[in-house]
Amino acid sequence: MGTKETVDTLARTLIELASLSDAVDAVDADLASVVKAVRGHIDLRQALTDTTLPAEKKRDILRDIFGESVAPETLAIVTLMVERGLTDQLGDLARRYREIAESERGVVVAEVTTAVPLTDALRAKIVDKLSASLGASVSLREQVDERVLGGVRINVSGRVLDGTVKSQLEGVRQTLSSARSGGEA
Repeated sequence: MGTKETVDTLARTLIELASLSDAVDAVDADLASVVKAVRGHIDLRQALTDTTLPAEKKRDILRDIFGESVAPETLAIVTLMVERGLTDQLGDLARRYREIAESERGVVVAEVTTAVPLTDALRAKIVDKLSASLGASVSLREQVDERVLGGVRINVSGRVLDGTVKSQLEGVRQTLSSARSGGEA
């Protein structure tokens, strides 16, 4: 079984465990905090990826740091991944877990790309408009990309709504390049 399949299987297992204890949202938040901690603390990351450190010591480290603050299901799956040498895949686990949870709840994910971070008011407006047009709850995955220059690009269910300044400029450029070069008649 490849790494991607392993992560997918562990995410599905974690969803099932979290569902049994009605902790799907809590586990989602737990995974985000574990990923943030591992990415943000170089010593922790090095300890968890150190192949010379015994598995028992890694379990103790995880239990000491996260044991009181995350659900037991989260700690068990994270520990299993670390023991299998998949520490670098924790972010993928968190992402896959969220995708599965949202899919099971009927939530549509919209990828939104803007030149600057969204304000709370604009975020709410986008969610409201998308929810109304799709007839479903919408969750945004926000991305900032200065190359869009301005405006917004939204990717929902394979459809792209591109209202970025960059795409508008490219359209003008194409129109001008395909226009007949003229001169005086």
